[in-house]
Amino acid sequence: MNLQFMRSNLENEYGLVELQDKILEIAVYIDKFCDEHGIDYCLMGGSALGAKRHGGFIPWDDDLDIFMTPDNYEKFRREFKRSGDHEKFYLQEWGLRKNGEVTIPKLRMNRTAYIEELTKDWDIHQGIYVDIFILHTCPDNKFLQLWQCFWAKCVVMKGLAMREYSRQTGIRRFLINVSKLMPEGLMVSYGLKQVYRFRNHPSKNYCNFLGKVLYKKGLYPRELFCETVKIPFETVKLRVPKGLTKFLTRRFGDYMKIPSKERIKWEQHAWKWDCKKSYEEYMPVGMKHEFKDEKKLV
Repeated sequence: MNLQFMRSNLENEYGLVELQDKILEIAVYIDKFCDEHGIDYCLMGGSALGAKRHGGFIPWDDDLDIFMTPDNYEKFRREFKRSGDHEKFYLQEWGLRKNGEVTIPKLRMNRTAYIEELTKDWDIHQGIYVDIFILHTCPDNKFLQLWQCFWAKCVVMKGLAMREYSRQTGIRRFLINVSKLMPEGLMVSYGLKQVYRFRNHPSKNYCNFLGKVLYKKGLYPRELFCETVKIPFETVKLRVPKGLTKFLTRRFGDYMKIPSKERIKWEQHAWKWDCKKSYEEYMPVGMKHEFKDEKKLV
């Protein structure tokens, strides 16, 4: 294995080191691009946890997630369209509305493959990627927080319904089935408006209600993100919130605790990945690769 960014002494128990190295190549590009254009970002979720607990990737992690505020993401979008490396990368914007609101963008690498089972037959770009989660302003008023969270989860449920997601059970499974019956315009367009509507409000809070976490674990004091700092991640340095320890405690509780093997398997995303071949080689015969199904990505 010819690795660029991963530490050479790592065990490869989960067989993901080559994939992680390619993901990190994308992250290094994002970091450099953001530095050049005055754009702030930080690692979030399991990627921030990996930086703290493992000094890089969580060994079983097959993706990497970052936060950007709406202003920073919109600048990233604008500058990437103007001067980004389009020969190597593709900006895929899930849930994109005419006004520029999005759910979760991904920066994907061309001529690679990262295929998820639920979308394996869709005509979309399916290269290896880094997720960009939007860190939204959350109002201080608890009723408005719950309102914002409710509509964010409506967007999430509609996206899962459109992908025929079946890994949830109980009430979440029921809500996904109900979402199939609801019009996309209400669930996504209106829902995103409610998520974005507080972006210019003076507030002490940020939130990530468009992620998998529920209300309390997705609500964070703004002060945790008032500054970002670079710390070691494998052989490079990436940005994390200056309040990293407090963020991880709020998000995960005892973040040093290793999850069960069942949970580890559940958290992984890839159905098939390849660092050397394009996803096009794995797609159904005759597909024209015009990305005609990208409008279904929510």
